[in-house]
Amino acid sequence: MYSSAAFWITVVACLLAGVAAGWLIRRQFDPAEQRQRDLERRLLENELALRDYKAQVTSHFKGTAERVNRLTEDYRELHQHLAEGALGLCEPRQPGDEPPLLTSLGGPGYRSAASVPPSVNPPLDYAPRGSTQQPGMLNEEYDLERVHAG
Repeated sequence: MYSSAAFWITVVACLLAGVAAGWLIRRQFDPAEQRQRDLERRLLENELALRDYKAQVTSHFKGTAERVNRLTEDYRELHQHLAEGALGLCEPRQPGDEPPLLTSLGGPGYRSAASVPPSVNPPLDYAPRGSTQQPGMLNEEYDLERVHAG
């Protein structure tokens, strides 16, 4: 005959197997679990799409930088060609004449930023005070006497 210990072990094993099977079935058909799996799948797809987009942007700007560099070199070569033509084909300069319109970069007639006279100041975007006793433009009472007089 069967012993009661074997009976209870069989019952506990069947109970554990039933709980595990129920948990797996619930997990498989649970709407929250399905929604979570769907969100994880969409997140992975979006991460891959973002990675591809970043690679496209990087490639685009790399190509743009190469083209701009090539354009700069072509412009420099064209400018050099025109400057040489202007210097070689124009009449020789006499002292006091204006420099030719085109000269090579850094060549005769080239004016660097350092050659701008130091007395040139940028324009002021505000009206300076006439004296320290007068209110400045940002003062609340600036120019009120003219408003009250008018």
